[in-house]
Amino acid sequence: MPTRHRSRSRSQCRVSRGLTPGGTVVVDDFTPAAGWPPLHEGEVDRARLHWLGHPALHSAELRLAADLSAVVGTRRLV
Repeated sequence: MPTRHRSRSRSQCRVSRGLTPGGTVVVDDFTPAAGWPPLHEGEVDRARLHWLGHPALHSAELRLAADLSAVVGTRRLV
């Protein structure tokens, strides 16, 4: 089963500075969410919600396989 990191890195917090407008970020190795809010090991998946709700991004979760998904975000132009 895929694993993912639960802690925020500096790069996550610096999307606005490190990603040009229109640029794309891909965060992979998530287990597909089965409901809302997404859960990981019985707790709210804050790492996934960070990327899905980041104010500088338009983002979506893409299911890549039955047990694998990724969050893809594009930095807003404005």
